[in-house]
Amino acid sequence: MKTHFLALVTNSKNEHAYLREWLDYHRLVGVDHFFIYDQDDTAASRDLLAPYEKQGVVTRYPWTQYDGTRFDGPTRFYQCNKNHLAFAHCAANHRHEVQWLMKIDVDEFLQPLHDDADLTVWLRTLDPKRVKGCRIPRIDFGSNGHLTPPGGPVIAAFTQREAAPSNHKDLANGDCLSTNRYCFSSHWWRHRLGCQLRTLVTTGLGWRVNHYYTKSREEFFARQNVCRGRFLTEERWREVEARCNAVTDESMLRFAAQLPRA
Repeated sequence: MKTHFLALVTNSKNEHAYLREWLDYHRLVGVDHFFIYDQDDTAASRDLLAPYEKQGVVTRYPWTQYDGTRFDGPTRFYQCNKNHLAFAHCAANHRHEVQWLMKIDVDEFLQPLHDDADLTVWLRTLDPKRVKGCRIPRIDFGSNGHLTPPGGPVIAAFTQREAAPSNHKDLANGDCLSTNRYCFSSHWWRHRLGCQLRTLVTTGLGWRVNHYYTKSREEFFARQNVCRGRFLTEERWREVEARCNAVTDESMLRFAAQLPRA
């Protein structure tokens, strides 16, 4: 018997301004548990997460033991860092508790694309005895012209995006997950060699990942740079701005109106 039907795992560092909205939004659309690897582990982060822990919807892990080691700071693509170690820890310790598990960042929001505002409506159409995972398209949102943080919900302030998905995130069937010890990606999972399920759903998907990639100009240049291939330069800013503000998309506003007031 699974404890959780749909769970998310994330690393949180310097995310206090956004984390409560991220949690409240995903609870609103059907996520029933969160595994949060707290890379701040401060009184502020503990206080913010405590009510969710008390309700049983968050499992928090202090995750500062790798600070100052070779796993800390910017790394190259497919090089192990403390984020990957957190995802592996979650897979190794919690895969038997969850039916569906997804790696996701605090600047990423899962959006149901059907009329029903519940992620699990589409997810329950999948047979976990046949499907080992789903490849969910991810689309980047831009600054909307904001130079500084505009205040209010992220999903209401940023409504301009790129024209088509440019990446993906994978949702895993917990029955098929390995320990992921050697999986150095924030986008996909490794599966057990003995798992006989071959289906990875890539069509007819009922979800999208909205990646609030830049937020405001100020936030873009202040962001944590965990990858050596991600350059925070004026040239990079102009390139991202041109790509990520191509289309106006207000489809998340219906959810913003339902979020609890701070």
